Amino acid sequence: MAEKNTTLAIKPGRVKRLAAAAVILLILAVFVIIGYFVAQHFLEGIHQEELFKEHLGTLDISAAPVTEKERDEYNVAPDHPRYIHIPSIGVNKARVLALGLKKVGADGKQQLDSPKNISDVGWYDCGINPIAEKRCDNPTLPGAGITDIAAILTGHTCFSRTLRCVFDSISKLKNGDSIIIERGDGEKINYTVRQVEVMNLADVDMAKAMRPIKPGEEGLTLITCAGTYQGAMDANGVPTADKRVLVYAVRDK
Repeated sequence: MAEKNTTLAIKPGRVKRLAAAAVILLILAVFVIIGYFVAQHFLEGIHQEELFKEHLGTLDISAAPVTEKERDEYNVAPDHPRYIHIPSIGVNKARVLALGLKKVGADGKQQLDSPKNISDVGWYDCGINPIAEKRCDNPTLPGAGITDIAAILTGHTCFSRTLRCVFDSISKLKNGDSIIIERGDGEKINYTVRQVEVMNLADVDMAKAMRPIKPGEEGLTLITCAGTYQGAMDANGVPTADKRVLVYAVRDK
């Protein structure tokens, strides 16, 4: 007698259904994985925003919008910077306030003070210092023809989905972009971006930041925070972001 074939035949229709089920399961798995990482990113963003707002509170920095009236009524000495305009990233008529250095920190160093409003920019005036013997007589004024020391401007970056800080987007600046400083007398000093750096806080070289990127020409350096609030501390022991953005520009001829 011939032996019976006991092998079970799988019908073509069943193969298609199994393949379709496998594809559906694969798609669902991909969506679950993507959803997990999106949720983690969202939660991390919320955490960073909470840390940033805590940072603002610690330093008594205001997030209140600066009105157009307040901008118009803001005045400085004729040869001092009054406003900054950076057209390519939407910074228009941001107030520029003279700031000095903070008191000596736990590490024996001083650091640049920060603006007290997230919409304002600070200009480093070396004549402002809690240590009298370290004050200078001639700060670096944009447009004054000083070519051995760059003018330093600092502003806040918001780690937030709801707040907008003046220097949120300076890391996006490209070589050739314009930065315009408007003085108290109305004169506008035009600068062109030559280099953008993002680096760890510990690697920031302030000596380099204070030198014009192009020897023999007037320099301008913008500084702001970047990275995340993950345990970094400033010289005064206040939590801060772990990276910095530095934008180097030179005055147009």
